[in-house]
Amino acid sequence: MLNPRLEACARYVRPGANVCDVGTDHALLAVYLREQGIAQNVIASDIGEGPLAAAQRTISAHGLEDSIRTILSDGLEHVPAEEVTDIVIAGMGGETMVHILGDCPWSLTEKRLILQPMTKADVLRSWLYAHGFAICEETCVRDGRFLYAVLYAEYTGECFTPDWVTVRLGKMDLSDSDCRAYAERQYDVLCQSRDGRIRAGMDASPFDEAAEAIASALKGDCT
Repeated sequence: MLNPRLEACARYVRPGANVCDVGTDHALLAVYLREQGIAQNVIASDIGEGPLAAAQRTISAHGLEDSIRTILSDGLEHVPAEEVTDIVIAGMGGETMVHILGDCPWSLTEKRLILQPMTKADVLRSWLYAHGFAICEETCVRDGRFLYAVLYAEYTGECFTPDWVTVRLGKMDLSDSDCRAYAERQYDVLCQSRDGRIRAGMDASPFDEAAEAIASALKGDCT
């Protein structure tokens, strides 16, 4: 059984896709995608031999060796591009995801990127937009006490610097209770950063501007 974060990732995988699950750990997502008939084939990759061995045991226990294979790889370094249509990266910090995507040895322009950052989602969104990817859909999931962004992005070639709301909230629908709670948390974090800089005698205007933009979005003054 998947946790809410991985379930949300699975919903963004295209039917019949060939998937790479980067940082697969125990291959729970890979197995789910095959057993539910969502993915045609899955590559379960991980940088560590221990997690990859655990993944192989899970795959064998479910009899899915013919449709899920494991690859030892630092990010996407050893993953064959021609065998992948959809890439899932979940459970890592946004900065680590940027590193993995930026260091990919082949073009990502034809791939669907399904991403679930644990931290620094704003850094990840900024990188995507700066490198020609559009966030097509995004949601928020509650896992225990925490709220996490889950999104999928595809390449459009249009590069731009997003506004504060887009950086912090992406494509979230604020009529959804969890997405709204996520936005409220972003507002609180920005206010804390602003107040800390004010106390330190530093320029707080960027944080103040960002907080005002989030507050406006929560009031429904912008989309």
